[in-house]
Amino acid sequence: MVSLSNRVRPRHAVYALGTFCFGLGIVHLLTEGEEFGTVLETFVIGSISAFVLLTAYRFPDRSISESGRWRAVRLGVGVTAAFTLLAFAVWTIWAIEGDPTEFSFLLSFAAALGAMVGIRGGLYAVESDERLEEAEDLSKLLTINQRVLRHNLRNELSVALGHLDNIETAEGAADTSEDARIIREHLERLLETTDRTREIVTIWNADRTVEHRLAPMVEERIARLRDAYPDVEISTSFEADLRVRSHPSLPTAVDEALKNAIEHTPADASVTVTVRTNSNGEAVLEIADTGAGIPRYDLDAIESSVETPLVHTQGLGLWILYWTLKTSDGTLELVENRPTGTVVRMTFPRVR
Repeated sequence: MVSLSNRVRPRHAVYALGTFCFGLGIVHLLTEGEEFGTVLETFVIGSISAFVLLTAYRFPDRSISESGRWRAVRLGVGVTAAFTLLAFAVWTIWAIEGDPTEFSFLLSFAAALGAMVGIRGGLYAVESDERLEEAEDLSKLLTINQRVLRHNLRNELSVALGHLDNIETAEGAADTSEDARIIREHLERLLETTDRTREIVTIWNADRTVEHRLAPMVEERIARLRDAYPDVEISTSFEADLRVRSHPSLPTAVDEALKNAIEHTPADASVTVTVRTNSNGEAVLEIADTGAGIPRYDLDAIESSVETPLVHTQGLGLWILYWTLKTSDGTLELVENRPTGTVVRMTFPRVR
């Protein structure tokens, strides 16, 4: 059963705010009488409220995220409250000076005007912030791809061409099978690199989310990896069957985190996977290993605002994690596991 909190959308909150302001205008009309001045005042309040309702109607057309829409709603409510308090302060001054009139109109007009200015201004502000953030993300993505391709293309092709020279200069019946094997190995690495960079771009470009049952999805990925890595011990602790809404690439990101943990864990060590909720009620997926840990330069690449020059295929797996969480309104943390190893912590908004 879907809870009320999941059915309420930002546009519903804006509808409620506009309706509230319109209701204030009606109350003003009923309490102040139907004189021409009062009717005109009510018309002004109603017209402004209608702009708020129109904004709610067009809310789905705005190219901003769900969290951004809620932020715009909060800004709108905040500005409405500020305008109303300012109007009350003005009326209080008038009352002290002996002219306590127009209380109903002043508060109703201020609330409606604050709602319109706050919601529309909030939308523009959030849109600007998200477009700026999108541009920064795109710049970072292009930097990653450019440095990865420059670094890996040069290295892998240099090795492949060197062994190709060996084949070309081999005399008679010399065995060149080892050179051919090495050439194939490095070309396959290069192909893997291009596939991963393409996958990262695909994640960044996709503008949709899907619902996942976190524990069953993680259990499925673990079962597949147990078959591929039978000697690695993987223990699990699932607090509950949590549902999250995230980017469709979440299963791939979980695979990357699990493979990274397995490949950097000694044979006698273990990997622990935990699904739980945190103090904020968010869903948390933790993958902890007791191996050598993620290289410092890969951690620096993820944590710093500017991409570091040392990026390779392993680092691209972390970038798949990073972009998946970023496009899911989640967070990614890479923390030290004591005494050794790394904890990859992914946090998601829950679907209740």
